[in-house]
Amino acid sequence: MPKRLHPVRTYLLAFSAAILLPVLAFASILLWHFATSERARYEQEARLTAQRLIAAVDLELSRMLVASQALATFPTLRAQDFEAFHRQALDALRVWSPEDPNKLAIVVRDLTSQQVVNTRLPWGQPLPKGSNPEVDKEVVQSMRPVIQGVFVGATSGRPIVSIRVPVIAQGQVTHVLSMAVEPERFAEIIGSEKLPAGWVGTLVDREERVIARSREHERFVGQLVPAEFRAEGTRQGGVWTGRNLNNEPNLGAYERSAVSGWMAYIGVPMDVADQPLRRSLEFIAALGVLALALSFLLAIPFGDRIALPLRTLASSARMLGRGQPVAPMKTRVREVDEVSQVLVGASSELREREAALRASEGRLRATHENAAVGVVEVDKEGRFLYVNAAHARLTGHSREELIGRHFAHATHANDLDRDYDLFRRQVAGEFAIYTIEKQHVRVDGSLGWARVSSTAVRDGDGEFLYAVRLIEDITERKRAEATQRLLIDELNHRVKNTLATVQALAYQTFRSSMSPEIARERFEARLLSLSRTHNLLNERNWTGAALKDVLALELEPFIGEHRHRFTATGPDIDLPARMAVVVGMIFHELATNAAKYGALSIPFGRVVVAWHVVMAEGQRVLQVEWTERGGPSVEEPLHRGFGSRLIEQATRQQLNGSALVSFAAEGLTCRLDLPLDDNFQDLQSAA
Repeated sequence: MPKRLHPVRTYLLAFSAAILLPVLAFASILLWHFATSERARYEQEARLTAQRLIAAVDLELSRMLVASQALATFPTLRAQDFEAFHRQALDALRVWSPEDPNKLAIVVRDLTSQQVVNTRLPWGQPLPKGSNPEVDKEVVQSMRPVIQGVFVGATSGRPIVSIRVPVIAQGQVTHVLSMAVEPERFAEIIGSEKLPAGWVGTLVDREERVIARSREHERFVGQLVPAEFRAEGTRQGGVWTGRNLNNEPNLGAYERSAVSGWMAYIGVPMDVADQPLRRSLEFIAALGVLALALSFLLAIPFGDRIALPLRTLASSARMLGRGQPVAPMKTRVREVDEVSQVLVGASSELREREAALRASEGRLRATHENAAVGVVEVDKEGRFLYVNAAHARLTGHSREELIGRHFAHATHANDLDRDYDLFRRQVAGEFAIYTIEKQHVRVDGSLGWARVSSTAVRDGDGEFLYAVRLIEDITERKRAEATQRLLIDELNHRVKNTLATVQALAYQTFRSSMSPEIARERFEARLLSLSRTHNLLNERNWTGAALKDVLALELEPFIGEHRHRFTATGPDIDLPARMAVVVGMIFHELATNAAKYGALSIPFGRVVVAWHVVMAEGQRVLQVEWTERGGPSVEEPLHRGFGSRLIEQATRQQLNGSALVSFAAEGLTCRLDLPLDDNFQDLQSAA
């Protein structure tokens, strides 16, 4: 007959009951015991003690006040017979404090706070000026007594408290009488309360300073009470918990005097107040240990009956996690057997799905790795989770360097804000896909262009999981587009400039008085010069030409084999296309003039061309100097020819520079000042 199977819940309930019922029972006892503990009794007893203490202090202050007011009415004082009053005051102190008259002192001050009577000093001895004159002013103005808190006496140099009363004669305050008493008197009053062991009584004046204390009185007299108590103790009375002057945690109560404004505080150390709690905890701990031992004894048989099937089930789960086949189990726990059957089915299904998933992942991974474009996955912070080989080649980094880095690490600064803003908005859900073309910086510092398509992947609740970004390298396309734009713009510009130049050359050449044959010859020579420069620029795709190449090209027809008659010195300078055309025309005019009239017109003449770059008015200026030597003697022409006008106007109007032609006797000199920064703008914009 098969054994009856029990659900695991039955065993768990029995196990929980064995542990929790004793704990709950004892916890209930603890809560009840602690809720009705003796904290309330401590608070009430401390409050009553504080009330008794402040009442005793008020009684003592009232006696001192009555005595002070009685002294203020003595005829000898009103008659200002201070020596007689000094004797009477000493007699009165012996009556009021026969055991120790020195604990009290009578001081009389005039309206300037100068002492005239002080029973602490023999009569006739010089007296000091009184302390705290502002209190005397209060007494004089109000004509009422003032109970002053603790302060340092001017004569004794020790802490004292005093009662100051006005001395009135003929309706006017003539003097202020003070009865000073040392704080030890109030410490004795606190001691008379017979506080329980560990309790601390403290008397505080209106300025929150300690007057007397039952423990370490001499150490703390005159000190401010803790700041947290000053903030609390503004009411007439109450209960307060905090740290006392010894920085010990206290539970206590305070009561404020309606007579003096002073306050009595009775503190009970937390160690004393929490003693019932500790005893309860010790009691609960003992009961808890007993209950825990009993629970263990009860739980062992139940745990053994559950643990073995669960361990077997755990072993099956581990096999399932490793993808191994799981065999069905037969235990005495019904739920365990049911879970075992589910694991067997799940194992078979999981292995089938894993095989299909591995095949699918293999195809997907092969697709990613062999893709011609970069494929990456980034988290919501923009950090790489996956990077394929194409993207690693795009930036020059290895995959290990890229994983964990932000996708914007190589983005050019001009595109960084735009790309990151689009990604942030995609993560926020404003759109699912966006595309951007941006520049990036490779490891070697070179720049490239990429077209990025970012697609967000979200879960069923719409939460962002990651983004798949496809990165296509469009660097060559961007370069081709830039070159195409440059060539088109340059072609349009150069055609217009060339036509204008040809028109100006024709107009200036043929309007002169020279014969048509000579005019045609010069016009053709100038067109050939223009053509030579254009051919040179065509070889460079109109991106510019070297200054030395332009110069050599224009001088070639004139110097032939006599290259020793020509000297060129200067750094390598690349001129933009527009500047190269104009400079070539200028060199042609100068060479033509030198061949006809100047240094190249005789066998021994020489031409020296030198150039260099200088800074003038915050920009770079190319200075070119054409110097002729060894030719015929030069004279200043009466009329400026077309060549001179062409040089000056082309330099000024087309190159924003200046040209200076000098006709010295030893040879012609021409200096060109050409601003480079202005003339290189077309190259910079094209780049």
